[in-house]
Amino acid sequence: MFELRDLRAFVMLGETLHFRRAAERLHLTQSALSKQIQRLENFFGGLLFERSGGPTRLTPLGRALLPEAVALVERANRLSQRGKAAAQGIVGSLRIGFGVTTKTIAPLAISRFRRLRPDVQITLHETSSRHQYQAMIDGALDIGFCRLPAPAGWPTLEVQQDSLLALVPESYPENIGFEGLTQYPLVTIDRTRAPAFHDHLMNFLDQRGLHVATVQSVNEFSSAQALASAGVGWAVVPRSFGYSGEGARAMDFDDERARWQVGLVRPPGDADVLVSLFWQTVADIIAGTA
Repeated sequence: MFELRDLRAFVMLGETLHFRRAAERLHLTQSALSKQIQRLENFFGGLLFERSGGPTRLTPLGRALLPEAVALVERANRLSQRGKAAAQGIVGSLRIGFGVTTKTIAPLAISRFRRLRPDVQITLHETSSRHQYQAMIDGALDIGFCRLPAPAGWPTLEVQQDSLLALVPESYPENIGFEGLTQYPLVTIDRTRAPAFHDHLMNFLDQRGLHVATVQSVNEFSSAQALASAGVGWAVVPRSFGYSGEGARAMDFDDERARWQVGLVRPPGDADVLVSLFWQTVADIIAGTA
């Protein structure tokens, strides 16, 4: 069997048709070069070069094999270069998960990372924290912006705090409190869309003794905002949703139980080089050094 270095020797000699020059370019002795060519000839069962004492020339077998050998060597060179680039985090792919609560820092981090690593292919998955954790367990995501706490043993980087925020239609009484809101329909995101948020909200309302008679589910927080602005009901969204519309006013629950932490999370074990680089990018943003 021959080795890749034998093909490199064949290609170099096939291009120069001069044993001394080919050996010099390969940093070999002519004897070592001859042995590599002989190894190929033994493998293919025929001479690759004419050795009649005159100029070095390719045999018909050599001419037939040279183009394919050139292609294989070039592919091997590209593979080597790509492998080194991937090991350095210059190329490769990164699958990142994020949710509605990180629609500010996640795009900022991705934008800065892309400037640093323009040849890295980034795939974004907008989904709930619960689905992100499962995707990372299944190997479908590399890293994600998720609600904390993470499963035991998972590395985490706290990114931001979020909280429940009520959006109250302007048509409701000015001095209405949360007890008074319970007589009106509550609009919030469907549990299938954001399980952790939905469960947190329902548990929190129960802990506060706020028993809502009617709950209207929607598929997006923007829909909840729109319905609150239209006076259909009051809504609860994450503060990070960034409400700035008209027709409703924001009311803070002002309760520690209404808050939670969001972090950058990855599965346990040794981190891929691209995961480590993205992690550092987010850490620099948080520290104000990026």
